[in-house]
Amino acid sequence: MQKTHSAAMGPDQYIRLSQLSDHIQDTINARFKGQKYWVVADITNHSFKADKKIHYFELVEKSETGSAIAAKIMGKSWGTGALRILDFEITTGQRFTNNLHVLVQVSVDYHPLYGLSVNLLDIDSNFMLGILEKQRNETLARLVRENDYIWKEGEQYSTLNSRLKLPAVIQRIAVISSSSSAGNEDFRHTMLHNDFGYVFQIDDYHTVVQGDNNAKLFLNKLIDVYNTGIPYDAIVITRGGGSQSDFLIFDNYSIGRAVAKFPIPVITGIGHQKNVSITDMMAHTHTKTPTKAAEFIIAHNRSFEQSILALQRTIVIKSQQLFLGHYKELSRIKNAVSYNAAALAANHKKQLDQTREQIIRNSRAVLHENQKTLLVAAQHTLQGPKMLMVERKGELLQLRNAIKTFTNAYLRRQELTLEHHQKTVKMMSPQNILRKGYAIIKVKDAIASSAEGIKEGDDIEVILKDTRLISTVKEKIQYDGREPDL
Repeated sequence: MQKTHSAAMGPDQYIRLSQLSDHIQDTINARFKGQKYWVVADITNHSFKADKKIHYFELVEKSETGSAIAAKIMGKSWGTGALRILDFEITTGQRFTNNLHVLVQVSVDYHPLYGLSVNLLDIDSNFMLGILEKQRNETLARLVRENDYIWKEGEQYSTLNSRLKLPAVIQRIAVISSSSSAGNEDFRHTMLHNDFGYVFQIDDYHTVVQGDNNAKLFLNKLIDVYNTGIPYDAIVITRGGGSQSDFLIFDNYSIGRAVAKFPIPVITGIGHQKNVSITDMMAHTHTKTPTKAAEFIIAHNRSFEQSILALQRTIVIKSQQLFLGHYKELSRIKNAVSYNAAALAANHKKQLDQTREQIIRNSRAVLHENQKTLLVAAQHTLQGPKMLMVERKGELLQLRNAIKTFTNAYLRRQELTLEHHQKTVKMMSPQNILRKGYAIIKVKDAIASSAEGIKEGDDIEVILKDTRLISTVKEKIQYDGREPDL
């Protein structure tokens, strides 16, 4: 059965796409104009145009199993909304970026070119702070649950690292920090310009010390310190100021576990005032700033020095008392030592003189023997190059004669080949072929290679060895190359 085609539609039976978009926009505006909604969703595909201060992103809701997306809509934020995002980042310490679970206030918008989207007007910082605190508590609980060297004691945490004993004097230190960290400069300045003249050896291990996504880089640097095998007295982790989001790396589970298990005491001076990070809790000693970390080390060494000075004073007093009590015995022993030393020196002087003379004789014999060896080696060294030059000269003469012979033979072969080509070209020239009785036929000033284009009545030109014939075709007969039957 053949299909029938509908009649062409008239102008009153369709609308333009822009008209349909206008209808959609009017409908959405009528329904959602002036309406604001608080929505819980995840942030994905986020980008920020710094020059225009506009955020672009998608709001996504995942299914209960987390394996599929239940809903998704485009989003943007500028002006007041962008300022609310900035306040959110300052308050929570968390950058507005992908994979955040947020509570945001939005309005619905539709644009004929860009489609349906929402405008972010506000974001709830308390919602995120609750999530971050929950994540932090979950990380701490996991550290205690999965690692038997981490214990919770009241509100504090005891780790393998915190239970290490600091060396009596801290001198060789590994510092993990950013290469451009002002905090590291403060640490170094305080250490190197201390009031007590203490000398420290400080090795820098630079890495990224901000952003939870850089935790792997930081962890690798901690492993690098361990793999050096250098017996550091302490590891110092420093970082200067910055937004709270810069410190989230120090709440990372892997970094916290590594610090808790590290076999060298870890001292932190991360430089944030609001909270104590998980890394601080897992370390041996926590200080507020890089400068405070330096002051702690200096104070530790000063405490040791003061204990040594006190011990020195005690030793001096005890020594004086002991010396006074045994002065006579010491004098007798001194005289005995002086006498015995003089006698021993005289007794061994003769042996030392004999040994010296023996060394001189043996040295001369060794020098004479080595001199003869050097002379023989010098003769061989001088003769070797001359013999080598003679051999190489003979080889060069043979090579020159071989090249000359080969060149002459090659040129002769090329001359014979050229003569052969010249004879071939001469034999195949048109004049030579015409002299053999052949002819050239031209039709309309073009050489005819076959009779297909020639018809009866056409004028043709026949070119012989020394004659041009102008003829008219009277008859065209097919010819197969055999003699015709008579």
